[in-house]
Amino acid sequence: MIEPWSEKYRPKKIEDVLGNVNAIRSIKKWAADWEKGSPARKGIVLSGPAGSGKTSTAIAIANTMGWEVIELNASDARSASAIEGVALRGSLFQSFSNDGEFNRRKLILIDEADHLYERGHQSKNRVKNYGDRGGKRAIIKTLEETKQPVVLTVNDLYGLTKGAGAKIKRMVTNVKFYPLDTEMVFKSLRRIADNEKIKVENNVLDELAKRAKGDLRAAVNDFQSIGQGRDELKLEDVEEIGNRDNEYEMFQTLKTIFEKMEFDEPRRAAFELDSTPNELATWVTDNLPYVYRDPDERERAYRRLAQADLLLTRAVVKQRYDLWGYATELISSGVSLAKEKPMARSEPRFPGWLRKMAGSRIGRIHRDKLAAKLGKIMHLSKREILSNQVQILRKICLNDHDKASRIAGKADLTKEELAFLLDCKGSDVIVKRIMEESEKYREEKEVIKLKSVPVNVVEEVEEKIQPKADAKQKNLFEF
Repeated sequence: MIEPWSEKYRPKKIEDVLGNVNAIRSIKKWAADWEKGSPARKGIVLSGPAGSGKTSTAIAIANTMGWEVIELNASDARSASAIEGVALRGSLFQSFSNDGEFNRRKLILIDEADHLYERGHQSKNRVKNYGDRGGKRAIIKTLEETKQPVVLTVNDLYGLTKGAGAKIKRMVTNVKFYPLDTEMVFKSLRRIADNEKIKVENNVLDELAKRAKGDLRAAVNDFQSIGQGRDELKLEDVEEIGNRDNEYEMFQTLKTIFEKMEFDEPRRAAFELDSTPNELATWVTDNLPYVYRDPDERERAYRRLAQADLLLTRAVVKQRYDLWGYATELISSGVSLAKEKPMARSEPRFPGWLRKMAGSRIGRIHRDKLAAKLGKIMHLSKREILSNQVQILRKICLNDHDKASRIAGKADLTKEELAFLLDCKGSDVIVKRIMEESEKYREEKEVIKLKSVPVNVVEEVEEKIQPKADAKQKNLFEF
């Protein structure tokens, strides 16, 4: 059986966990308080988006402290009997570890605790709530009676603390996790590539890191899906990933939102979806006018999407990712309940905007590389290059091929980057001719690099390179 890389390279110690420095500091202090005795709050909730390191951090702190881990996945066992049988019993009694040593401490880990959804029964257009079969009350009882540290992980804190779980919020310390930045995801992928002995350029790992949008687990899974058993990866291999599994799950979620007319099921589907609320909002917004035909239904649905958009914007600006839960409910249940009656059938489609973005991804990569090279020489930002300078340089290059060759050579542009600059295809004759003529300027550039080398070495190189470079170094853009 193939071992998932997300498990193989899971952090072993708390020091190995990437990002979320403040969260790690809070967890270490909480664990230290347990070692001193019993902290004021026996439980801690790690809340944040998928792939931000919540579960890995919980396991890592247990390993660091030498604690045994008793894990219960709430999405698999949600009933009171399951929680009391595993979590509560484990929190009250000490035990022997696998190696026969008597454990003083155990970490009770209830993963995905926000999946303890309240269940309802539909009868004659009225909803009667029967609760969550006692799951949240069992967690409360565990937190009240535990003699061991308890960690709950959630994507949506509101989903855990609403209704019967309101008391939980007062009994635990909430520690927020945020999506990892692209650089951290990139470093983790580079380490895996080196360990797996896969030859891969930085731009490939950078693309994987960017498309993961802060979800390290998703990035590692994507990398394994295209890198397992291979010696080398190229940028075009990343395109094989697409959004295969995620697209299927997204279509199923959309069908639930558009066809059902209730609160719980669309909400559950949205929270179990391995996508951000922003992505779900894009799909729902694009499909809405094709599915909801009634103007009043559309108006209500769009109003709720607009409210969700305000919450998502505030989440980013204020770093309040706990607002994601409220936004997700508006996007899912809010849109579902905007219609007058359940729909028999809907046919969601792939958003046109995302299709265009996916089709232009490689082009955008070449665009960014061009901007980086020109920006370094012209001492301008990428934004300034793309917003102003590219249009000017394009006119210059199209009107004067010699200057185009000079720019391409001294900026060391690739065929694809030059094609973007000229706004044409890489196979066009003009691109081929300018690339050939740019070779002399590339050779001059190599000689100029050697000016800091002893003169006799430069002379030996210059004898082999024709034409010789000017003794006086010139600015790249003398036009």
